[in-house]
Amino acid sequence: MINQSINTIYVSYNSQVLLSESLSSFHSFIDCSNLKFFIVNNDFSSSFPNGLLCKDLNIKFLTPSSNLGFAKANNLAAGQSDSEYLCFLNPDTLVKQDFFTPIIDFINSHPEAGACAPALEYDDGSYQSSAGNTMGFWYDFLEATMLISFSRKRQRNCIEALAESGTPLKVGWVSGACMIIKKNVFDSIGGFTENYFLNYEDIDLCKKLEDAGYQNYIFPGLKCTHLDHKSFESNFELLVYTRYESRLIYSSLHYSAVKRLLARLIHLGGLLLRIVLVNFQYHGKERSGRRTGYLRSLKLYLGLN
Repeated sequence: MINQSINTIYVSYNSQVLLSESLSSFHSFIDCSNLKFFIVNNDFSSSFPNGLLCKDLNIKFLTPSSNLGFAKANNLAAGQSDSEYLCFLNPDTLVKQDFFTPIIDFINSHPEAGACAPALEYDDGSYQSSAGNTMGFWYDFLEATMLISFSRKRQRNCIEALAESGTPLKVGWVSGACMIIKKNVFDSIGGFTENYFLNYEDIDLCKKLEDAGYQNYIFPGLKCTHLDHKSFESNFELLVYTRYESRLIYSSLHYSAVKRLLARLIHLGGLLLRIVLVNFQYHGKERSGRRTGYLRSLKLYLGLN
């Protein structure tokens, strides 16, 4: 049983079925008596069908009058929370074990702990990249030049090496798909930065935590299944565009003027490379969606939007 009070926050947009499955997954592994769930329905034009969600859970629905995006929606729910801990959870996640108790126990004994998270995995149990070093100019270079896989491979080796020991690993950022943090710590840094509509909110939050003297941790021995972008399968354009848009926001908040300019130039080159390669890397609807997203992002980086 989870001893501390914890509020779990979902932000939903056209993901009612996924959300229902995520909520249902709690029952097999967790005593939910100390859990309260906030669901922010960003798809304000539709409601949740009767009987779709778990009626025996303590759920509070919040329906803003417009799509707030991920950061504002999470802050809205966090502002109404009265718990000691917050868990931010994506609708396309499945709980396969009680990772809450060991993470909360760790945070209680480590006051420097900021954002903490289990390791994410795909639905077939394979590894999913869900943590990394502090985001900075070097990461931008690796991402733009498509060399980021080498950095991710090193991070994966570190995480998998600690999976059996259960030792938490200090990292620069953890994924907001599943993240646990003390509410007073979250409040002390102002929550999620609301400049972002989608993508990089979690990375920015972790950077603010580090700047405030906290340390972020991933727990390789604890797992949470993340179906990863299932709710984006019909809109790859939005997935691509918001990622590049958020990179500009992040650099404006955390880089010097010179680094901002260099990062923009590097990503311009990366976008041109991706526009060329998209025909070979993807097929069908995903190829056309990503191509449109890259072209929109190119205009944004050239200041043509």
